[in-house]
Amino acid sequence: MKNYFLICISVYAILSISGCRQARYITERHIKTDIEKHEVGKQSNIRTYSIFKGNTIGMSRYIELTGYKLNGEKGLIVGADRNYITRVKYKGAVAVSEYTNVDFIHLNIDQTKSILSNYSVLVEKIKNEKPQVNEEVYYDFTVSKDCFISFRRTNMGNNTEYIYFWINGEKYQLRTAVLINRLKKFVAY
Repeated sequence: MKNYFLICISVYAILSISGCRQARYITERHIKTDIEKHEVGKQSNIRTYSIFKGNTIGMSRYIELTGYKLNGEKGLIVGADRNYITRVKYKGAVAVSEYTNVDFIHLNIDQTKSILSNYSVLVEKIKNEKPQVNEEVYYDFTVSKDCFISFRRTNMGNNTEYIYFWINGEKYQLRTAVLINRLKKFVAY
């Protein structure tokens, strides 16, 4: 009976803690407050398309990619936590968690398409490399002044399963197939 009671308390505690977490919407907030223009007394309209939201592989860093359509144009916003630790502020007696140091990159549709047309070229180039022991070979494609993608190979083998998305000098590792498939669906959207 005591074990059952302890299990119930543990499950309740876990659900309570996870239920209090703030939902992540860093790119939506950026799109709604910085891209879409709001004027007093006027209506506005924008469409958003969620491409990716989640932690990077092996790094516990958070990244979001959200597309949007506004006034006949498409764009892609990348929001990446430079720090993945939440900081607690106190407003009166209430603790408010905030995610800090988020970088935003705005890519137009041509820049988004350039990722799709260049990643396979990088994959083919990296496959032909034969790094020495303790050597790493990178092949990069620069998407914008603040964003580039890369693949890395070591003497341990070919690792094109993961693509590195570099945002303002910070590396975010994502599964290549997931990112590319979702970008293709956004471009077709």
